[in-house]
Amino acid sequence: MDFYQINLVAFVLLNGSMLYRQYRRERRAELSEKMQECETEDLMGDDGSVDLSQNNSAAAFKSIFFPVYVLVWGADWLQGPFIYTLYKDEKKLPEHIVARLFTTGFLAGAVSALLVGSLADKYGRRSACLAYCAITSLSCLTVLSDNTIVLFCGRALGGLGTTLMYTVFEAWMVTEYNQRELHRTSLRLSTVFGRMITLSSIVAVLAGLVGQLLVSSTGTNCAPFIASVGCLVPAAWLIWRRWVSGSLPLGMAPLTMPFQTENFGDSGMEVHNEKRRSWRELLEGVYI
Repeated sequence: MDFYQINLVAFVLLNGSMLYRQYRRERRAELSEKMQECETEDLMGDDGSVDLSQNNSAAAFKSIFFPVYVLVWGADWLQGPFIYTLYKDEKKLPEHIVARLFTTGFLAGAVSALLVGSLADKYGRRSACLAYCAITSLSCLTVLSDNTIVLFCGRALGGLGTTLMYTVFEAWMVTEYNQRELHRTSLRLSTVFGRMITLSSIVAVLAGLVGQLLVSSTGTNCAPFIASVGCLVPAAWLIWRRWVSGSLPLGMAPLTMPFQTENFGDSGMEVHNEKRRSWRELLEGVYI
């Protein structure tokens, strides 16, 4: 094996061992927490039985968040290594145009950072996550064009998408964690963040391998970008169907009560509460 392959195998084994050790450590911590909680009155029912609904809620929360997280970061890692080679080697763009394309992405990310937080608070983090999937998919599709203006638009969309990716998903997760009162379970917020970092590292390695395989088999650097869209579409579907607020039953479809599927910041709570009142009055009028 050459130097690259040796390092690849070493990093894969290292990440795998770290993931396994983290899993074992979390399992021991969860068992210890459950044993302690079983001795408290909060988890005891009237008949003396243990109420496991909170722990079931923690398991459901992990099952709806982590698959989306893996798909979203997989889509991002697939693109990264091939952006420069796509512009410079495949599309034969001059170096100064490539530099301006990258600058456009950075500026779009910087400018959008001033607005994304407040807009997500006002209109909902779930909607912002769906917007990320749509915006980044459009950005990926622009690489199929050789038109310079289209490529610049794609980089601007990519900068906006990067800002959304690094903000709204974690904001949704933290808010939903608190709304579901998961601090009462064995699932700790630090554990969630630790697992996110570990999964991101593993996904980065796998995405690099898959991306290189796609380029080698198709002969074009556009292939990883199309694969990114293939990750973002199911991610958007999972967000739409499964990211239901903790105040609703887990199986209830978002269309049943659309304004309760979001979580909002302080700037959006007044608008959110007004929408909820209007929706409730409408339903009451239908059933009367």
